[in-house]
Amino acid sequence: MKTMHLFANCERQRQIRVHLENSERSILRTVKRFILPIVTLPMVQRSTTNHRPRAKAIDDRLPKLVPTFAGQTNHQGCVARNLCVISLVMLALAANASPAEGQTLTERLVTEAPVKLVQQARQDGDIVRGAILFHQGNINCAKCHRPVSESDRLAPDLSRLGQEVSDESIVESILLPSKTIRKGFETVSVLTVDGHVVNGSIVSQDDQKVVLRSSQNIEQLITFEQDDIEAIKPSAKSNMPDGLANELKDRQQFLDLLRYTLDLKQRGPTDDAANEDSLVRRELSDETKGIVLIKQLNCSGCHDWKTGESIPPLQHGPNLKWSAKWLNPDYLAAFIADPQHTKPGTSMPNMLSHLDDKQRTESATALVHFLTSLANNSLTAPHAPQSPVDLQADGEGILRGEELFHSIGCVACHSPRNDLAIEQPLEDSIPLGDLGNKYDTNALTIFLKNPHAVRPSGRMPNMQLTHLEAQDLSRYLLQASESDAKTSWQIDSALAGKGKQLFSQLRCVNCHADVIDTAPALPHPAALVDLDPNGGCLSGESGKWPQYSLDETDQQQITAAIQSLPSELSAEQEINITLATLNCFACHRRDNIGGVTTARSHHFQTTNLNLGEQGRIPPTLTGVGAKLNEKWMRDVLVNDRSIRPYMKTRMPQYGAANVNRLIELLQSHDRLSETKFAAVDDAKEMQELGLKIAGNQGLNCVACHTFRYEQSDTMPAVDLTEMAERLKKDWFYQYMLDPPRFSPNTVMPSFWPNGKAIRPDIAGDAKTQVEALWQYLLEGRQARAPRGLIAEPLKLVANDEAVMLRRSYPEIGKRGIGVGYPNQVNLAFDAEQMRLAMIWKGEFADPSGVWRGQGHGTVRPLGDNLIRFDRGPEIDDPVSPWIVDDGRPPHHRFKGYSLDKKMRPQFSYEFANVVVNDYYVDMLDSATNDPYIRRILTLKSGSGETNIVFRAATGKTIEPFGDGSFLVDDRLQIHIDEKHTGSIVDQPDTQHLRIPLKVNADEQQLILEYRW
Repeated sequence: MKTMHLFANCERQRQIRVHLENSERSILRTVKRFILPIVTLPMVQRSTTNHRPRAKAIDDRLPKLVPTFAGQTNHQGCVARNLCVISLVMLALAANASPAEGQTLTERLVTEAPVKLVQQARQDGDIVRGAILFHQGNINCAKCHRPVSESDRLAPDLSRLGQEVSDESIVESILLPSKTIRKGFETVSVLTVDGHVVNGSIVSQDDQKVVLRSSQNIEQLITFEQDDIEAIKPSAKSNMPDGLANELKDRQQFLDLLRYTLDLKQRGPTDDAANEDSLVRRELSDETKGIVLIKQLNCSGCHDWKTGESIPPLQHGPNLKWSAKWLNPDYLAAFIADPQHTKPGTSMPNMLSHLDDKQRTESATALVHFLTSLANNSLTAPHAPQSPVDLQADGEGILRGEELFHSIGCVACHSPRNDLAIEQPLEDSIPLGDLGNKYDTNALTIFLKNPHAVRPSGRMPNMQLTHLEAQDLSRYLLQASESDAKTSWQIDSALAGKGKQLFSQLRCVNCHADVIDTAPALPHPAALVDLDPNGGCLSGESGKWPQYSLDETDQQQITAAIQSLPSELSAEQEINITLATLNCFACHRRDNIGGVTTARSHHFQTTNLNLGEQGRIPPTLTGVGAKLNEKWMRDVLVNDRSIRPYMKTRMPQYGAANVNRLIELLQSHDRLSETKFAAVDDAKEMQELGLKIAGNQGLNCVACHTFRYEQSDTMPAVDLTEMAERLKKDWFYQYMLDPPRFSPNTVMPSFWPNGKAIRPDIAGDAKTQVEALWQYLLEGRQARAPRGLIAEPLKLVANDEAVMLRRSYPEIGKRGIGVGYPNQVNLAFDAEQMRLAMIWKGEFADPSGVWRGQGHGTVRPLGDNLIRFDRGPEIDDPVSPWIVDDGRPPHHRFKGYSLDKKMRPQFSYEFANVVVNDYYVDMLDSATNDPYIRRILTLKSGSGETNIVFRAATGKTIEPFGDGSFLVDDRLQIHIDEKHTGSIVDQPDTQHLRIPLKVNADEQQLILEYRW
């Protein structure tokens, strides 16, 4: 009642009462006269949406509320009218108020009833766009919610949720993932004895160890010894990240994603997803692993498979003439004398183990003299390795080499290295040994450019390096060497002659061809099947036989192979042996054998995160012979053809001689089940339907796929116009009907799950639609461009009012806020790091990068004279400033913005206890009529006097030119008001313009002007 009395005594209420008694029209006029001005006061907080449509909405809704009270004149009617007016005020405020400043899409959606969101998703959600979003890299729901074995499952399989899970609970799971955590997917916090806390889900646990899947990186498994654990506590946080909806462009995208998710649940699992056994990793048999070892150790160089047979084929050793010419002779001598000690893990056996130390050294030296005499006819070895690479002298090249080594695929086989190129050992790594003692920079560069000239059997593949890349890589790898320049060798003809005899006697010619023309006949060793598994090479003892460094597992596998040698290998055995010998299983998976390991996964990178796992993990080889046409497969394996430029890991080249048989086997062995194609009565009509399906009125294939080498706005998925050339028709058919069956990591949505079209409004059943797409793709490069491929540029222009766009901007990120002003000056504010990020003149912005596709591009500033400012908050502690990175400063907080009558924003943020209001006005110079920006920062401390510093600019040169003005890099003029003083601080390679500030409880202003 007190509120009512106060309201009744108000003169404004008296005026409202008079108008209410007149007519319904006067009521509406009064509300618009008195209510709307209240909610449209200057600087009132609001969103970037123009207020005029909201005002119209009030016009539409008021007549429904007011007539009940019109014409009432008694006391009750007055009170009723007062209540009506209060309701109208609240209605107007609600209609016109913006979401809370800085409010995210998630925060807005959680205020809506889940049942309403479900209804709207079913009614207005686009299931095709939702399918694309579900698999898209920045959302990548499919990464965790994928059909994998129960033990490897990261999140529930949405197709298996069942009807007991309500649609509304799915909404809550997306928006509030930690509210209810499904059983089996709980997370824990592990506290270690040294005080570290790691969050994740337990993969396995026993008395000795706990294996945790990290919440920070679900690909990472962390092993803890039980003795190192202080406590394990249940966590209330879900592995599913908070704020996932904030990765979406708007509410419509959320409805699209929800629509597809609901459809997954409703349809249930596919037949293949139900067979979890097919998803479990498996290993090669011991017999097959033994054959691989026999091939890698080149046992066939001495022993027949069976009498008169040579399976597997001979594995040629390195070209020793090349080695003698380019490698350090000291290293060669040490390696021949004791291969395993010089390079642990080498497949080269010790041929001199039966000799004493002196004899081994003499024999190895003689062999090197012989090989060196063949490499050149001069008296001096041609190359003495250089001194270690100087890190300071070629720092940039070394850094490029480090990036190459850890991205193009080297670490698929070899251990990763730290910044000094020191190995960080991983299991199953092929060691590189002491490269600095072996190569100089020139020799290693030559080897890396063409490894097949040295190792013709393809054990080291050709990574298609340019000369600069090979040079950078060799400098990086050699920087850890501590060896000095080596002395030259004088070739001794007598020792060379002795070395030639040893080369024949030791049967070196069996592995190393083209060294000597003829070799004396030697007794032929027994066939493999007749060998004693406990004797000779396999005994581990020294003798007049090659001594290999085999562990117990190696011996068991070779023994298993020898004891079960088939008369001939099956096609599948040959394929697996070849893939294992060339180490293809380090990157590729075939029939659930091999694939990228968790420890190496993060080294497989992509240039486009929207592609998800498919954009960085090499494709499966399961059924690849049934997938690819033979010509295309040969082009990939022999001619370096590629369709995945977004994948940083390169497809190695092993040489035609080493893969020709593999191509034949894959093409003849891999088969699909019988495929029944849809009938084609009218090819032209089918092509027209396929054209529609590929466009944005159909399944929108061009939203993701490249077309005639032109990439889509969303992601550069494989080129549509190469499909028919690459793929066999029956594989295309079956893949389109069930993509996860062929590629669990694919971002390709299931448009025909369980054989039913996801878009029944498009003509034809599932097979008819797939056939139509195939008929269209048969046109290849001649195919007409689908609708939606070509987009006209967009422009945002400021006219009478400022315009704003909150999206990603170049070098700012997702929390960029762009503002275009009527006087043709523009800015972008970084709400992540609380800084003015860039200013420019002319037209405002092209938003097509965030409006089209899936909306995850960047806004492109238009106009000209763009000036960028450094990263990091402008206001900071003068003594201990934040060390700038790409994240959010821990002591800064963005609080939103408000708008004045011309829609110009004032940004609000805090640093520690200092509140900052940051307001920009577009001005015109009175003399030249040139536009410039005036910036008014209002600062106030919430607790006593606080010293802060404001970074006004950075540049290579900053020069004062009087009256508080400074010139930055001869481009930007900054003027500081007379109440404050700027100082120039020198930093390495740059200068900073800083303004010290003392802020207290009284507001103060810092005014800057930017002219450029």
